[in-house]
Amino acid sequence: MHSFHFVVSLRFFSQTIAPSEISVQLGLEPMWQHEIGEPRVSIKGAPLGGIYGSNYCSFRFKRQGSEELNEMLDRIVMNLLQHKIFFDRIREDSGRTEFFIGWYSTGNTGDTFSNSLLSKLGELKIDLALDVYGDGE
Repeated sequence: MHSFHFVVSLRFFSQTIAPSEISVQLGLEPMWQHEIGEPRVSIKGAPLGGIYGSNYCSFRFKRQGSEELNEMLDRIVMNLLQHKIFFDRIREDSGRTEFFIGWYSTGNTGDTFSNSLLSKLGELKIDLALDVYGDGE
């Protein structure tokens, strides 16, 4: 199998819970955030027109050593389980949470997500989004 690298972010979308509250609840500093009603801007700050229709924030996580993607997700989720009530509240308020995985590969690659990990994601009501960037072969 070919090598690959990945980037893991935890993203929140909500109509009622502000990014600042999410940050405080989780004790994490967001990499990106915007609030409902703010003017839309590009990553570089250029106006895009319109306003944001929801609150949003994204937290980036760092890989520890040579851990595999499944190991990294399991480590993060184990730390997040203490916030289960907060994650439940987000879904109850029609919000959603997802792990956004940027998967960068030069060929055939893969990973296995155990039923134990998937069960923990389900317990926290966290969706899994994979964006795969390959070499086109």
